[in-house]
Amino acid sequence: MKVIKKDGTLEDFDYQKIINACSKSANRALENLSDKDYEKICSAVMDYIMEEDLENDCISVEAIHAIVERTLLDLYPKSGECYRQYRNYKKDFVHMMDDVYTKSQGIRYIGDVSNANTDSTMTSTQRSLIYGELNKNLYDKFFLNVEERQAARDGYIYIHDKKDRLDGINCCIFDMANVLSGGFEMGNIHYNEPKTLDVAFDVISDVTMSAASQQYGK
Repeated sequence: MKVIKKDGTLEDFDYQKIINACSKSANRALENLSDKDYEKICSAVMDYIMEEDLENDCISVEAIHAIVERTLLDLYPKSGECYRQYRNYKKDFVHMMDDVYTKSQGIRYIGDVSNANTDSTMTSTQRSLIYGELNKNLYDKFFLNVEERQAARDGYIYIHDKKDRLDGINCCIFDMANVLSGGFEMGNIHYNEPKTLDVAFDVISDVTMSAASQQYGK
């Protein structure tokens, strides 16, 4: 029997992959399944597969996932629930990446005017915008809780610059006097505290350019 992968390719049916997936779910559910338990699962999975109307002795990987989920829920509900949650997580991630890809194509070929401070005709800016779309989706998925996501969708709250909140900052205001006082390090170079206005203005320009290259906004 052949398995039709998501990309359309075929591979031989492998019981070990089912055992591995069930083992991970059992570990997450804190259930200890024996070799006999896995044999029972594989036997039940095969019984369900035999009930399917297979074409050319082929079955899709999605159908196998559904059968494994059904089997685990019947035999070991805790592990089955963990398997279901992981499947939903993977589906959500696939949808998220599809959304990011669609937006990245728009940025490349149409442009982006959501931020007046970014010139989306530049390759470096396009890369930053595409990365920002990914970061925005990751922030929604893994940082916000359900109530916060719902409030944002309903318009009760607005989260500014979500794309920068996981790993950086945006639109910050520099306390330049504090930066210059006593000297500082920037780009692995130590800058002494300026003693004259001419030097101070030069150093402030360097700090401003470095900050602007690391963030968007004012």
